[in-house]
Amino acid sequence: MAERADRPRILPDDLPKRELFREPVRVDGIEVGVEDLDDGRRRVSFRVQVRDADGAPCPDLAVDGRITGPHRSGEKMGHTDLFGQVRFRMAGPPGTYRFDVVDVAAGALALVRAAPDGVATLEVSVP
Repeated sequence: MAERADRPRILPDDLPKRELFREPVRVDGIEVGVEDLDDGRRRVSFRVQVRDADGAPCPDLAVDGRITGPHRSGEKMGHTDLFGQVRFRMAGPPGTYRFDVVDVAAGALALVRAAPDGVATLEVSVP
């Protein structure tokens, strides 16, 4: 298809890199789910909700999180879905599990970490 001379050509790198989400973004909530596994362990799931300053969900953002359980800890990265949510899981014995948001969007967007505007940590005791 021929380009029209009066229309400028736009390349993907020419598109704006910011202002897709209104800053600062915030972790709007962390929900916990616990399920029993066949081998006696428990699977703890932390579902993280990321929203922008207008309250709109932020899809396709990288979220770095750290989960600490009774016997180990690990750091993982996930991407938010269409609804601005991402899930982190760890299986292990009963005990205390803690989830910390380490970073969102690799530091490219301003992140609110302090309550009441943002939640960055959740700790739960699993029987």
